[in-house]
Amino acid sequence: MIRIAILLLAVLFALPAAAQTFPAKPLRVIVVYPPGGTSDAVARLLAEKLAPTLGQQVVVENRGGAGGAIGMDAMAKSAPDGHTVAFGAISPLTLLPHVGKVPYDALRDVVPLASVMYAPVYLLATPAFAGKDFAAVVAQARAKPGALRVGTSGIATLGHLMVEQLRIAGVDLVHVPYRGGGQVITDAAGGQFELFTANPSPGVNAMLQQGRFRILAAAAPKRLAALPEARP
Repeated sequence: MIRIAILLLAVLFALPAAAQTFPAKPLRVIVVYPPGGTSDAVARLLAEKLAPTLGQQVVVENRGGAGGAIGMDAMAKSAPDGHTVAFGAISPLTLLPHVGKVPYDALRDVVPLASVMYAPVYLLATPAFAGKDFAAVVAQARAKPGALRVGTSGIATLGHLMVEQLRIAGVDLVHVPYRGGGQVITDAAGGQFELFTANPSPGVNAMLQQGRFRILAAAAPKRLAALPEARP
């Protein structure tokens, strides 16, 4: 998986009559990650646009933890009337069920509604990493296996998958999983670890412009035109 696809997902529902008006009440959007990350920011922007279109209030609720499984389970166990949707990356449905037990059935309990966004996954350097490029990451990891730590938004996320792919290639990194992307960015800015993975977001972009973070590589099909220095 090279790019992240943010999906809007809903429990299976059936309206009792074709003439029933939808939505009949406020729409609940469960963001399956804590506040502050890319998914949270995009979901709130989407909610602002959806509310006047639907003619109902759209309430955003963060239910982070367990790589998105907690929020996804809350959606799956909600009333099957179509008024509760979950917002998150594809990993709680495509990766997490394969590496651990989840309390929902990704095929039975969830129906994809829309692909809202695609974004690359960045490998970034924090102030704690003195290397200037991806080659420096490879050199240091091979010279001192386990010396470089990399923060991600959680276990079985696409960032975690990137770390494991690097390990397979012989780049030995210590995985530091979080409950979501927001806290990763905060701790990365403080130099709590040397590297971290993230998607483009206002917080990440601002710190890139300030020079506090540096992009070392981007998980994307080809080199990004806006970031020619980032290795694909």
